[in-house]
Amino acid sequence: MPLPSRPLNTLTLAIVLTSQAGFAEEDMEVVEVEGHRLNGVNVVDLTDIQKKQANDLEDIFRDQPSITVGGSFGIAQKIYVRGIEDTNLNVSVDGATQAGYLFHHQGRLSIEPELLKQAELKAGAGTALDGPGALGGAIRFETKDADDLLRPGEDFGALIKTGYYSNTEGYKASVNLYGRFNEQWSGLLVLGRNDTKEIEDGRGNTLANTRTEQELGLLKLSGELAPGHTLSLSHERRYDDGRRNLRPHFYDAPWNQSTDQVSRRETSTINYDLDGNSDLLNLDVTAFKTDNYLNQRNASFNEGAGVESYGLNIRNSSQLTDHTLVYGVEYRDDRGYYINPNIEEDAKIYGLYIQDLFDVNEVLSVSYGVRYDRYTLDDVDQQRFSSSGFSPNANAEYKFTEQWSVRLGYSTALRGQKIKEAYLIGFRANHPDLKEEKANNTELSVNYQGDSVRGSVEIYRSEIKDVVGTVGTRATGRFFGNAGDLLTKGFGINIAKHWERGEVSISYSHNKPELDGQPLDDGNLGIGTAFGDALVVNANYRFPEQNLELGWSGRFVQEMDDVQENYIPKPAFNTQDVYLEWLPMGTEQLSINLTVSNAFDRYYLDHGTYGYDPDSQRTIGLPEPGRDVRLTLGWKF
Repeated sequence: MPLPSRPLNTLTLAIVLTSQAGFAEEDMEVVEVEGHRLNGVNVVDLTDIQKKQANDLEDIFRDQPSITVGGSFGIAQKIYVRGIEDTNLNVSVDGATQAGYLFHHQGRLSIEPELLKQAELKAGAGTALDGPGALGGAIRFETKDADDLLRPGEDFGALIKTGYYSNTEGYKASVNLYGRFNEQWSGLLVLGRNDTKEIEDGRGNTLANTRTEQELGLLKLSGELAPGHTLSLSHERRYDDGRRNLRPHFYDAPWNQSTDQVSRRETSTINYDLDGNSDLLNLDVTAFKTDNYLNQRNASFNEGAGVESYGLNIRNSSQLTDHTLVYGVEYRDDRGYYINPNIEEDAKIYGLYIQDLFDVNEVLSVSYGVRYDRYTLDDVDQQRFSSSGFSPNANAEYKFTEQWSVRLGYSTALRGQKIKEAYLIGFRANHPDLKEEKANNTELSVNYQGDSVRGSVEIYRSEIKDVVGTVGTRATGRFFGNAGDLLTKGFGINIAKHWERGEVSISYSHNKPELDGQPLDDGNLGIGTAFGDALVVNANYRFPEQNLELGWSGRFVQEMDDVQENYIPKPAFNTQDVYLEWLPMGTEQLSINLTVSNAFDRYYLDHGTYGYDPDSQRTIGLPEPGRDVRLTLGWKF
């Protein structure tokens, strides 16, 4: 599916502000955005990622109060959006959908921040353009290309970066080579490595089996085949090896034996754009292949499993007077496989969609659309599941004044049966009466955009009926089935004030997810977990004469005391980060970034990693890292 930099998905274009009511691109003014909310979309851009030296998913989304990232370190991390696990979101990298997941004790997303241009999040079921099965929303990662690094007048360049992390005595190094071969074509090559030792928590304890060995690479070619015909080819690979516990988001114990793990993800993408030089033809085609694989082995076993996906999305945009129609077809084939014995299952999705973006007048814009998706799954037990249906949506935005606007949206999403968990293929069966999942999402937001102040208040209600997860017990047997109805209600507040040299922002999120009336807990694997209200405060100030910027960020999370019977509350915590960016030569030729993460060396467990075991009445999740001083030097020439 197209990414925000293209004009076809203007509803979720996250780096623009409308200059008047309406969604059409020509009515928009491009601005620099650093992680604030706009029309239900959160975005973290390249500037923010670099300044704070993001090293994993938690670093990327640290400033988003409605998101928690559990797992303590990269390979184990899971994203929870409004309490809903990322397995219920549509996640893509440069338009390539990341389908399925490997192991429920590990995160399913393998992303290297060093490669990213921006990360965009849409919470809750959205528009027809968000892809099939986006029950809890969509996350779109976009990698950088040569044009993001080339300076005006440059044809070739290089960026070499090296960094040190005090908490893990680790280092990170990368080389970016980029250039413009001629007026039509440019290319980018990124190679990097990240090695760390074990994590040390806020009490000075070393967390066994948390060291990492990561290798990354990105090759991207972009150019013009002919006037109006552009093509982009990219191949990304990320390796993440190490000695980890079998369940890496829990602490080291005899019941959680250590294993040698090899993790691989490779994604290849082709993006073709055709500007038909008319209002009716603006075509975008995305084709991709992703292969995600995990191997775990020790003296007693050697196991491997993966998910391989192929996809195609053909989309066109047509301008009809005040209407912008965006419509298309898409197809995806997901193969989940388990090695030794060699078994697999296959899922296919066929989709049709259309979205109309309509400027009614100067103050009122509406958008409405519908998807039709058909799902089939042939599982390892020779069962075939098939389902299909429509997912309509409608949104309206009304502008009271040049500064004030209100937005109301209602959206639905349907998801049939999909590849579940690769490591459980052949071990955990699908219930023969599995029903499709259906999401309904309603949101209301009031937004203010002034010369130096911006703000928004949003409330939402989202329900996923017949949500699929692991049901049953060890005694009766566990299987994939419809676990019940997942209801999420909450609100968010965002306020920011900027001056010529600085900015302060405050964001607050209250969220309450419940499964059949009971709070979500850490046992709801593949569905989600509840976490306490979160307040995030950011401040930065620039010293132009010294080519220096200072920043501070604080995240304050309340105790989560609304828990199920036999569970204990999740304690409150707060963590604070500071950063410094210095350009000693006054240009990007040399950059020095200093970040102190968890500056006060707090000991805490993220609410997404709490891992309470009611049977033994103990907390088994991994604590978060303690203070981490990060220093990165970058040379650009």
